[in-house]
Amino acid sequence: MDDSAAEAATIAAAERVDDFQSPAWRNRKRHFLVLSSAGKPIYSRYGDEAQMSTLMSATQAIISTFADMSDPVRSMVVGNYTLVFHTSGPLYLLAASDRGDPEELLRSELRLLHSQVVSILTAAQLTKIFEQRSSFDLRQLLGGTQGIIDQLIDRMDADLGFTLGSLDTLWMRYRLRERIGKTLLRQRSKPVLYAMVVADMKLVALVRPRKHSLHPADLHLLFSMVASKAFMNGGEHWTPVCFPRFNDQGFLHVYVSYITPHAALVLVSADRDSFFLMTKYRQLVCDDLAADGSLQRLDDAAAQCALRPSELGLHAGILLQLYYKHKTLVQHFGTRFADSVDHDHRLRIINTYKRLRLHMAARASSSSSSSSSSSAHGPLRIVYFQSSTDTVLAWQSSSFELFAAFPPATDVKAMIRLVNAVLDWIRNEEDHLFVINAPSY
Repeated sequence: MDDSAAEAATIAAAERVDDFQSPAWRNRKRHFLVLSSAGKPIYSRYGDEAQMSTLMSATQAIISTFADMSDPVRSMVVGNYTLVFHTSGPLYLLAASDRGDPEELLRSELRLLHSQVVSILTAAQLTKIFEQRSSFDLRQLLGGTQGIIDQLIDRMDADLGFTLGSLDTLWMRYRLRERIGKTLLRQRSKPVLYAMVVADMKLVALVRPRKHSLHPADLHLLFSMVASKAFMNGGEHWTPVCFPRFNDQGFLHVYVSYITPHAALVLVSADRDSFFLMTKYRQLVCDDLAADGSLQRLDDAAAQCALRPSELGLHAGILLQLYYKHKTLVQHFGTRFADSVDHDHRLRIINTYKRLRLHMAARASSSSSSSSSSSAHGPLRIVYFQSSTDTVLAWQSSSFELFAAFPPATDVKAMIRLVNAVLDWIRNEEDHLFVINAPSY
């Protein structure tokens, strides 16, 4: 283990030792807990679940008390913390935030956290386990997945993609993406239902059945798993995965192997005994792409990760960061942050994006539920928010969503001009930015 890996392991271990009464635990801005309906600890983002039985029992008591009154508790405010509750079958989930995160945002994150647990065990298995033994310690079956769940929660906070409900895509030359897609299709054998190349949670290429597709929420869980340290350590991985939006009652089987240092081949099959066919498929794909240098070009593109604001084909010196969602394709891309933006500032910008998106969605819902004659205001299309550290602009249209961050006190007209120029650049670069006309069979 190298020094950086050892340091990360030490930090992770320290996080687990803290209990909920320690200053380190209390100083965390956000907490996520999962427990059984009997109050048994299952998961905590920070601290050791075993040291939190009192907290878990209190959470179970609150939820059960309101349930007995036929008035399920949804949220409450305690001091500076907003507490949001979510129950599904035998699992109780709690999110706590003292950053002023909106209730609906925390609830959506709890739903995704629940889906992550289901993806490991299936809803059917969860129900059966707790029907047979309500006090069962589910941590026995979640062993080794703690890091995957931790990473999902951290990514939900730092990445707008989960909120957008779309897939992040890797910028690369259209001809190279097409070459990879055609290779995946040409070498495909019958057990392969889905074949994907993924780089840093970004979709590179995809082959799928003509009449079926996996939901973006399921693919978020899959890509997060692929990007975890457990899967990036080399070798071939073959594991059962439940896709809750596809079928929460059973497993498909997923093969993961990094075919370059930065890009993974991900295969999905219904045949649990097809590992050796997957291995053969991997070798065929690698040999095919290596023959003309496409494999190396894939790794070069994957290593780049994301475009810088200055690479958007225009003078974007005042642009700190940008996200663009293509609504028809249900795909998005985001630039890197400008070098001047530190980690905490990045989280604040992402949080502002989320707030503005929720605000616009609520306004649109309110507008659509009111008649045109009685509604004084229509849905919001463009909103901007200024603070002492930045100015954030959100733009919704029938075909796209755009979120951009600028330095504080940036002139609104200058922002609009730059964003319009970016939109022109995106239209010209669409074939390189998104996975268009993915091969199917």
